[in-house]
Amino acid sequence: MKRKIIYSFFLGVIIILLGINIYLQKELGSSIWKEIFSLNEFTLEEKNWLKENKVIIYGGDKNAPPLRFLDEEDNQYKGIVIDYMRALSIEIEKDIKIKPYVWDKALVALKNKETQICDMFESKERSKHYLFSDPIYNMRGVILTRGNERNIKSYLNLPNKRVAVPRGDYAIEFLKKNTRGITFIYTKDINEAIELILNNKADAVVGDEPVISYFVEKSSRKNMLKILDNHMYENETVLAVNKKDKILLNIINKSIYALRKKGVMVKIQQKWFGISTPIVKDGVFNKIKLFLFIFSIIFLMAIYILCIWNKNLKREVRKQTIEIYNSKKNLQTIFDGLTNFMIVIDEELIIRDVNKSLCQFVHKDKDEIINNELILFKDKLFPYDEEYLKEIINKNENVVMEYEWKNRIYELNTFFLEDNEIRILIMIKDITKGKLSEKKMLQSNKMMAVGQLAAGVAHEIRNPLGVIVNYLYILKKNIKYEEKIERAINVIDESVNRASNIIDNLLNFSRMTNMEIRKIEIKKIIENIIQLEELIMKKNNIKGKIIGKRSYIYINEESIKHILINLISNSIYAMKDGGTIIIDIKTTNEDLIIKCIDTGSGIKKEDLENIFNPFFTTKGPNEGTGLGLYIVYNEVKKNGGDIRVKSKVGEGTTFKVRLPLRGDCNG
Repeated sequence: MKRKIIYSFFLGVIIILLGINIYLQKELGSSIWKEIFSLNEFTLEEKNWLKENKVIIYGGDKNAPPLRFLDEEDNQYKGIVIDYMRALSIEIEKDIKIKPYVWDKALVALKNKETQICDMFESKERSKHYLFSDPIYNMRGVILTRGNERNIKSYLNLPNKRVAVPRGDYAIEFLKKNTRGITFIYTKDINEAIELILNNKADAVVGDEPVISYFVEKSSRKNMLKILDNHMYENETVLAVNKKDKILLNIINKSIYALRKKGVMVKIQQKWFGISTPIVKDGVFNKIKLFLFIFSIIFLMAIYILCIWNKNLKREVRKQTIEIYNSKKNLQTIFDGLTNFMIVIDEELIIRDVNKSLCQFVHKDKDEIINNELILFKDKLFPYDEEYLKEIINKNENVVMEYEWKNRIYELNTFFLEDNEIRILIMIKDITKGKLSEKKMLQSNKMMAVGQLAAGVAHEIRNPLGVIVNYLYILKKNIKYEEKIERAINVIDESVNRASNIIDNLLNFSRMTNMEIRKIEIKKIIENIIQLEELIMKKNNIKGKIIGKRSYIYINEESIKHILINLISNSIYAMKDGGTIIIDIKTTNEDLIIKCIDTGSGIKKEDLENIFNPFFTTKGPNEGTGLGLYIVYNEVKKNGGDIRVKSKVGEGTTFKVRLPLRGDCNG
């Protein structure tokens, strides 16, 4: 059984490699083996051929613009194919001489070895005389009639009609093979054929689409002509060489491969048409076919291996088939299970489908939402009006944008669904937590940098303070005191001690701490924070008061610092005209209770329910991030506590924090 599985695996790999090989042949005219073993380089025999043959001649139609034509203004041979031949000349590092002919004469010249290369459609009749290269571009054969012609709708209507066509054109061979009874009128080129139809000497003209289109546009009577929508054929154009020039054919194929990799034909098209045209096939379809082919092989291998593995699993296979059959229902289940808000709309902004997350968010059943206009749910989902939404949809491309709405941050993505009608999937994701994490990380890094700066400054200030202390000690020992001098020395001594205390406090707050539970004196921490805020408090005429006895408690010191710093800073901001901050601390056997009371401006009733939301702030630009009270709330909840707030506009605000203690209190 294992041997069969191994054989099946290797068979699948071989089939996949063959599929990739076919794709490479279609896209680049190459193969896996050529890519692996560098077989696209010229061999010694091919290099010798290029040395021995001094001149390579290309012969083509002299009047088939824009493919190839003799320009009447400067008598230069120009066109898409001519530019390609020049690129080919550079690639093989050999001069290719260009000679214009009437088309049927160009075919004869190649047959008689008067020329070495000519571009044409490959056919059974032509293969008797020529060898064909890998394709270089695609081209369609079309039918041109008079504008008032109603009987000719495709080549099947050409029997018993007079059809003008350049002598030697592939269209002759095609029509003779597929129809009977056509009267052919042979011309030297398409331009002459069009003159015949304009003078009622022919009923239709057949030939290459780019050439016919070119002459029709140049004609002063183009309004009397029309090109049928139904083209006769679409074939690959190749370079043909004489049957005896097999080595030259190998050289050409390798050069075509190199030019295709460089995208030369696409660039030439852009030069002549301004944009890419259907003359070169888009490889996307072949890539999709390759993917589907590989996927199909893998899928078939899996089914085969499963069948070999256990024949008794037929019932399970049936179950799997039913599940595949019901895949649409499963997809709907997945769609409904997504936590993001998913909305499918049409081009008129009518809702066609939604998932359960959105239904729950807007508090409506699915049936109440579907077939309604998206704009009806504007107030619950986003701040955009109908015109802006239509502008986004009309961009006809996937859109990614962020927006703030009701104190949350959302990311909106649009995806165009491939269907018989235009449908757009709108996915709305709440990214508040992610943005919050980013801001907290930035704030953390900022505070870390500030802490390092503070530590550096504190150490630098401490050095001159030490010198002052030492010399103050000497002064005390060696100077006879007078009352005035003694008072001055005492003031200096007190100031130095105060500065030293501030430095100690600054160093304590700049020092990195972990999240462990430790024994701390809560009142001392509050005093240190008040001392750090002393300058701004004095400036704003704010007084600080701490109520409570000195107590040692076991708690997370880092969290306490975050909570107190943000509460005190918030109170200071609320008292721009002065006031009092009271920090009231109490401890029980189980809890630490902190009240932060200020006599500031207070908080409006409608804002109270939002103050703990991230990014909510009543401060002006550059005055705050809106994260202060959110951090307080998170730190309190993280430690298993709770926080309450009471406020009255014009009188002040009280925050009450309860935190569970992690050990015995010790006063």
